Amino acid sequence: MASILDDLKDDVSAALTGTLRSATYWQNAITGYNDYNEPIYSWTANACEGIRGSYDPATAGLAGIPRDHASIELLASSLAVTPDETGIIEIEGRFWQITHVDVDPATSWWTCECAVTTDPSP
Repeated sequence: MASILDDLKDDVSAALTGTLRSATYWQNAITGYNDYNEPIYSWTANACEGIRGSYDPATAGLAGIPRDHASIELLASSLAVTPDETGIIEIEGRFWQITHVDVDPATSWWTCECAVTTDPSP
């Protein structure tokens, strides 16, 4: 049985697809093991859409969020994988290491607290 949250997710996706900033979620995953049985990691680029914002001083202060962190929201329907704290988001020409991820109850938005980082691609 469909719930109101299913409808909300579909409505948000339909309304916002193609209207947000293009972004890339870089997923870090084990792709094999070397001769010493140590994991070999590689980055996979996943296209998505989102927006980048900042935290207001009161919210950042109360929550202990560093002032140079950004809040990046990704449209869940635009991303084929689930973001986590090992990933990096590229948006508006900058790279951001995810430090915390939340999702809304309808699973239409991933909200990521992020710190500035460097390009993960080789």
